[in-house]
Amino acid sequence: MAITLKRKTEENGIRPLKPSRDLQGVANLIEEAFAVELDRSGRVALREMRMMGRWGFLLGWLDYLSPDINTHLSGFVWVEDGRIVGNVTVSRNAPGSKHWFVSNVAVAKSHRRRGIARALMTTAIDFVKEMRGQVISLQVRRGNQPAVRLYESLGFRYISATSYLYLPRIREVPFVPLPSRVKMREHNLDTQDTISAYALARASVPLNVQMERPLRQSQFRLGPEIRFTNFWRDLVGLGQIKHLVVEEEPGKFVATLGVLSGGWRGQHKLSLMVHPDWWGKLEKPLVSTALRYLKLVPTRPISFQHSDEHQPGIETFEAFGFTVQRTHIWMKLTL
Repeated sequence: MAITLKRKTEENGIRPLKPSRDLQGVANLIEEAFAVELDRSGRVALREMRMMGRWGFLLGWLDYLSPDINTHLSGFVWVEDGRIVGNVTVSRNAPGSKHWFVSNVAVAKSHRRRGIARALMTTAIDFVKEMRGQVISLQVRRGNQPAVRLYESLGFRYISATSYLYLPRIREVPFVPLPSRVKMREHNLDTQDTISAYALARASVPLNVQMERPLRQSQFRLGPEIRFTNFWRDLVGLGQIKHLVVEEEPGKFVATLGVLSGGWRGQHKLSLMVHPDWWGKLEKPLVSTALRYLKLVPTRPISFQHSDEHQPGIETFEAFGFTVQRTHIWMKLTL
């Protein structure tokens, strides 16, 4: 399939990404544009991109692949006098999928406010249309208002937001009791508790998010293999993985709490879901329970993601010392 592009010359303006020669320049641009935002996984991805760039001569064959095949190293760059000053990555969700993702939208500081980002995005959208795509999704950092306004002007709409929380060290945490109407217990790791957790998720996850990413009961299955995992984790002193549920009555979950203590070098992780009817009533007892447990296992930072729609949860985490490192907004364009 031929992709028609509006561009100036081979050396200046927009052209398709050429993996054999562009990866180093794209990595440098992304590092400049997202220096503050890059986490550990982002830095690893940049190192891998640079490594591939150093072996660019081995990637020459990718320059000539049809976009139907090469959907992992595809995108567009804006070049000025041989230097890459703009980039957009366009990738398919899965082989044959109609759903595409746009990422790494970056423009060098020296070339901003010249319409380069809009031109790159317009080209990316036209590309997906020619590939018969139906949906384009992207993530943008909250606070990046120029980017948000650009995407909105192109027809993207807000779906949801996710906050990334971090606590470097756990301090002493007081015990906070649950309301008398509910009880907390460990997940039974059986089918009935899977069904109850699924019902809680359907009541808790916003409907517009469920329309985009339908929930499946299998996502909430916790099997008996967790007992084996906890057995060896206890043996080596890492602490057990905790899956706790809060019931208003038997089988009626109003909250779930997952506590994963970090491995040898890993960080602790938390997962929290609360029924909207109980927002503001259960968060403090549950976060207190999680932190008091993690004080008993090897010291690690805590790092995890949480839905920004659940503001009582975000506020509770902050009250216990967590900081919101960043919040990513998920936006979608239907073609």
